Amino acid sequence: MAKPLLASPAAVVLQIEVVGSDLDGQQYIERTQTLTITRDGATILLANKLAPESELLVRNLLTNEEAIVRVVGHIRRDASGHVYGVALMDPSVDLWGVQFSPNPIGGLHASLEAFSVKAEPAPAESRKGTVLECSRCHAVRVAALTEIEMAIFESKRALTRPCKCSSSSTIWKLMTADPSVKQGGISAGENSGPEPASVPVQEKRKNKRTAVKFPACIRYAGQEEVAVCEDMSRGGFRFKSRNKYLKGMQIEAAVPYAPANVNIFVQAQIAFHQELSADSHRHGVTYLKTNKNLDLK
Repeated sequence: MAKPLLASPAAVVLQIEVVGSDLDGQQYIERTQTLTITRDGATILLANKLAPESELLVRNLLTNEEAIVRVVGHIRRDASGHVYGVALMDPSVDLWGVQFSPNPIGGLHASLEAFSVKAEPAPAESRKGTVLECSRCHAVRVAALTEIEMAIFESKRALTRPCKCSSSSTIWKLMTADPSVKQGGISAGENSGPEPASVPVQEKRKNKRTAVKFPACIRYAGQEEVAVCEDMSRGGFRFKSRNKYLKGMQIEAAVPYAPANVNIFVQAQIAFHQELSADSHRHGVTYLKTNKNLDLK
């Protein structure tokens, strides 16, 4: 049977099953649907809140095909839930069971209308790319955005993308000033952004970090929250949370955390905070040297 030929993006509702972890680090399985599909991803409706860059398993319930996707960002919230843009980790996977035409029909603005996003062109945007600036180190790059990234960018006017100034992703916004007046000018491509004047975060670390993905329990002011630990070292760890903890706050943490077991809480301090979105925050934690009174729970 021939596959239907569609423009990308296409407003197609497909029944899917999503497996992942929410902002509390709790695993879930949710049956939902796509709102639009593209050659490199989709927009999907979810009841759960997700963090940018988290990975999900998506299964097409019609064909039983499945693929790993990355959460690119949050587009909007309505009465039915949260709409997220997700990108296929392997674009060659035929998850949707359709064939896309080589080029979007009707151009960029017609494509954005399929996402129910109003296009508002800015001077720094062009057909060749979008000029973005890192909100942390102010590096400037010309980025060729995918259809999913463009939908999120037009909705939030910001994207979460990698930058050399940080071992993790940072928030990039539209470059509004004249790029020629910025030191170093414009760089093209993902890995050619100018080096920041300050020392990168990863170079300040004395201990090597190990990437992990398991729950951590954060205790502050008598309240406990289960968050997602991203990496660990001898001196501390990094985690994502829906709550914001200010730099310098002293907390107690149990890493890893298992609700049914005895957990050891140690004293620690928030070393840095990064806002990923309105309800997602990344924090760096440093263990305090004085941990004489360990709390068992």
